[in-house]
Parts: sequence; C-alpha cells; structure tokens
Amino acid sequence: MDLTLSCLLLFGLLYASFSLFFIFRKKSPRDQRSPPGNTGWPFVGEALEFVASGRNGTPDKFVRERMEKFSPEVFKTSLAGETVAVFCGASGNKFLFSNENKLVGAWWPPTFDKITNAKNSTSNVILQAKKLRRVLPEFIKPEALQKHVPIMDRVAMQHLERDWSGASNKQVEAFTLVKKFTFEMACRLFMNVEDPNQVASFANHFCVVSAGFFGVPINFPGTAFNRAIKAADHIRHELSSILKERRRQPNEKIDMGTRDLASQLLHSVDEDGKFSTEMEVADMILGILFASHDTVTTALAFVVYYLADHPDVYARVFKGKSQSQGEIDALFLSLLCI
Repeated sequence: MDLTLSCLLLFGLLYASFSLFFIFRKKSPRDQRSPPGNTGWPFVGEALEFVASGRNGTPDKFVRERMEKFSPEVFKTSLAGETVAVFCGASGNKFLFSNENKLVGAWWPPTFDKITNAKNSTSNVILQAKKLRRVLPEFIKPEALQKHVPIMDRVAMQHLERDWSGASNKQVEAFTLVKKFTFEMACRLFMNVEDPNQVASFANHFCVVSAGFFGVPINFPGTAFNRAIKAADHIRHELSSILKERRRQPNEKIDMGTRDLASQLLHSVDEDGKFSTEMEVADMILGILFASHDTVTTALAFVVYYLADHPDVYARVFKGKSQSQGEIDALFLSLLCI
C-alpha cells in the first residue's frame, strides 16, 4: 500500500512539473502563427471536455463555445494527443476541400494510426486513400447500387422485424438500434458477413475501439486506449482470416458488381500493379468502418427523431409509394428544412 501511494505521489509530482513547464514555457514563433485557441492539459489536451459534451448530448457545445471565445472561422485545440486546427466557416471548409492533395492532405493522428493500422504495416492513410479512390467508384456506380439495393432492403426488413416489431416491450431505444442496424449493413456490404454471432462479435469489439478513440492516448494496460488497440487487433485478425479464404476464390467467377468492398479491394491492384495484402485490406476496411459508422448512424437517428417530433411529416412518409415523385421531392425538402 505504501509503495503504491509513493508511486502515485511521484506520478502526480511529475505530471504537475510537466504541466507547469508547458503552461509557462515561452511561445515559439510557430505557436504565434497558429490559430487562436487553447490546447488544454499536456498529453490529455481537451479530449475530456470533447467527450463530455458528446455524452451530455450536446456535441456542438464544444465547438460553439470555442467559436465564441476565440474565432468563428478557425481555432486550435488538442485532441487524441495532437494539436489540431478546427475550421468552422464556409471559407475554411472550401479551402480544405478545394486544396486536397495540394496544400492539405489526408492525415490521421498517430494515436488513430496505432488503432487502425496493424503493427509493422507498410500501409498509410495516403496510400489507403488512393486505393479506395480507385475502387469505390466501381463499388457505388449505378449498376452496382442496383444490385446492392435488394441486399440493403432485405437486411433492413430483417432488422425491423427482429429488433423493432419483435421487441418484447412497446418502447425501443432508437439510437441504439440504429447503431446496430448501421453496423449490420456495413458488415454485409463491406465484408459480406451475415452470421449474427460473428456480427455481434465485431460490434462488441468495435464499441471498445470507438470508446478509445477520443480517450487519453496512453497505451498502458487497463486504459481505454490500450483496450481499443487490442480490440482493433482482434477485428483485424478476424478480417484477415476471412480475406485469406476469400483470396482462394477464383477471381473470374465472381461478378464485380455483386462483390463486397473487401473482395474488390483484395482483387484490385495499385498504381504499380501490386495487390494489397490481407492485413492491408483489413486496415482499410477498419478505417472506413470508423469513418462512416457514426456519421450514418447520427443522420438516421435524427431522421427518426424528427419524424417522431413531426407527426404530419411522418404521416406523409407512411403513405410511401402512393405519392407522386413531385410529392416525394417536396417531402424530402421538408425533412431537410426541419
């Protein structure tokens, strides 16, 4: 007990010393050219405030408060162990999207890279982005989407019947079920995984990884970050096993339009004519899962929320196919305006 107390006291003194050093250190010219803002505590940054805002149901509060305090266009903060600039205005977003691979490039913090990329992996976010740009158009072109729609419809009907209509009570947690549905759909379209037990295993580990993304980036046993790395490794190795089996399937016997995304990445070549390894494809699938899951989940959850909050709009949605195309367009416009 005495040894533990001494270690904790020593750690506290060291952290306080480093904190005082960072607080009172003289700003370098580079710091003076950076946007206005606050990087918070050393190592931790403002990650705790960011996560707290999300858990309180007000994720916009973190950004709004800093826009009011520092600048409505751009401010700096510290998340996931990295100092970052947050662009808020239309001009800042236009600058980012119009200068991709020119003045700015795809980049993830090293903490994210430790989670989404395998150890000793030769892949990086730039190479992954280039590979995805070559493959995604084939995956989402109109001819391919026509073949995806029946699959998506079937997954959606099964989910609604099992988890919504078949619920034991009359009240359901929409956001929780929407998250489950989004992940089930991603497993089916990205990896062609349908087994409920396998999907549940992926989902459980995925939740652990998501929890570790914006936590304190300290890779120490017992921390959320350490658990996230282990969970991501589990998902990656499971995916790698699936892909190794997929690699054995004859390429010419599989229709390009009906392939899942993982198979298309596995059988496509890069600019040098080289195939990606199973682990590199697993890294890409893991990355695209994290990039797409929360955004789609949030959008669908808000649709459910606003439909429940606007019975008149819900009634028009419920009519479905009986409406003309003009009425459907007007309906979607009203949803966007809510």
